[in-house]
Amino acid sequence: MATLGLDMERGLFLGIDFGTTNSVVSIFNFKDGEAQTIPIDGANIFPTAVQFEADPDDEGKLSRIFGTQAKEAAIIYPQSTVLSVKRHLGSVDRIDVVVDDKEYAFSPEQISGEILGYLKQKADDYAQEELGISGEFSGCVITVPANSTDKQKKLTKDAAVLAGFDENSVFLRLEPAAAAISYAVNVSADKRVLVYDFGGGTFDACILQIQVKDDEPSISILSTFGDNNLGGNDVDKIVMDMIYEEFKKLTNNEIDLFDENADDGISKRQKKVALVRLAQAANTAKERLSLAKSTKIVLAPYIQEPRIVNINMEISRDDFTRYRRNNALGDPQSLYEKFRDKNLIDLIEETLVCVDKSLETAGLATADIDEIFLVGGSSALPLVSEKIQEKFNKEPFKSKISPALSISQGAAYYCNMIMMPTVKGPVVHEKTIHPLGLELAGRRFMEIVTQGADIPSAGLTIEANELLTTNFDNVTSMAIVVYENTSPDSSDSSASVSREGMRRLAGASLRGIPQGPKGREKVKIIFHVGQDNILKVTAQSMSLDGVVTELSVDELYK
Repeated sequence: MATLGLDMERGLFLGIDFGTTNSVVSIFNFKDGEAQTIPIDGANIFPTAVQFEADPDDEGKLSRIFGTQAKEAAIIYPQSTVLSVKRHLGSVDRIDVVVDDKEYAFSPEQISGEILGYLKQKADDYAQEELGISGEFSGCVITVPANSTDKQKKLTKDAAVLAGFDENSVFLRLEPAAAAISYAVNVSADKRVLVYDFGGGTFDACILQIQVKDDEPSISILSTFGDNNLGGNDVDKIVMDMIYEEFKKLTNNEIDLFDENADDGISKRQKKVALVRLAQAANTAKERLSLAKSTKIVLAPYIQEPRIVNINMEISRDDFTRYRRNNALGDPQSLYEKFRDKNLIDLIEETLVCVDKSLETAGLATADIDEIFLVGGSSALPLVSEKIQEKFNKEPFKSKISPALSISQGAAYYCNMIMMPTVKGPVVHEKTIHPLGLELAGRRFMEIVTQGADIPSAGLTIEANELLTTNFDNVTSMAIVVYENTSPDSSDSSASVSREGMRRLAGASLRGIPQGPKGREKVKIIFHVGQDNILKVTAQSMSLDGVVTELSVDELYK
């Protein structure tokens, strides 16, 4: 690849698929006109993991180990290793790590930033040393699940800034849309496509309309529907349950690995190590069962106190498919209830429910779908292809690109559009994913931004049809509370913000309102959604006294 030169208009950008289990980075190869995955530490797929340890040169500091080494270190140092941090983005929980008996607390975006920073550093080194590209990656396109909340997107962007990317050069794009670009660059005819994205932490179904004009594909998102708590990790837990049942049998159900405080003769540290080994053995077995009809699981020894326990078992693909989960395995009660007594067939049926809802939103039937594009590691399960073929009466598209790499390479095409906006390439017409609005008196939801609204390149700006008014005499402030309706119901015209699916994004008080009788003071609300699907809300007093107060929702995630 030649040096990029001066024709880049926005700097050098990196395409990042920041995944729950694994991450992938890609760039656009201008010489070949194609996306290219950059190997990190010698491999295209990088485990999204970090391990902390004491810095030998500075007693007060911590050093980091990333990727495969960190994933492997988790077996020995589970308390100082963080896996699947993406599932914590958007939660208020801090992530605790223990190094040399000292406890440290991090926010999920801090740890995400550490991992993204390592990916950036390695990509910079590779681009300079192997590709002869001068400079470093100042910007990036990071993909996010289609069903991500506004807060999760905002924190993902914050993590990228912590990683060293320029704030104004961090763009978020939807994972299914990025995957669709990887597919669309090889399409020469108009098609409707289902992107079936079964990633590590989430599932997304996205329906796209691809239209080809002058050999350039134009992609419109017709609909999307997903589940933020249904992913490959949950498939892994079926295998974990099978192994754990064997462990319980071998120990006469006398040891609870998930209760650190149980007086069962096994130390907290050994329990943590055992759980990491359990998760890793389950993930490896799942991957093997995607290719083979059976696999052997050997954990010898699995524990050594209060006695040595060895696990040696064989799991067939049929066993894996039909086994029903019956252990919580450390999940919160609400999540456990979701998967209790479910088998792999049930989980895949849950993904097809999302597919059906996406079809319904797009106003399409299964026969209207021309192609199905599988994305994400768990989409490689043979049962997924079988169920897709059963439902749509056609086989999924056989891509030359690995399902695990397609999202990152799609993000790299986005990078090309940003770096070289005058050059032709695939164009994606973004749409809003969920209805957005405000809480009104009586806990009513006022929808301002509809689901599926087109987002222009400059962003979508919508002013609420109604002005808000004060409810009492002489008030000087008004509560502005923003909600996202993640499960819209077209039959419910008067939705309450307390019903299932309503997610509170942010809230603040609009202060400085002039005193007066109730109803006299009016407030204008403006919603702005960027192409990265990040929301900003402004509330402006319409007082004739000239008092104007504004707030922006993205500043309230503190």
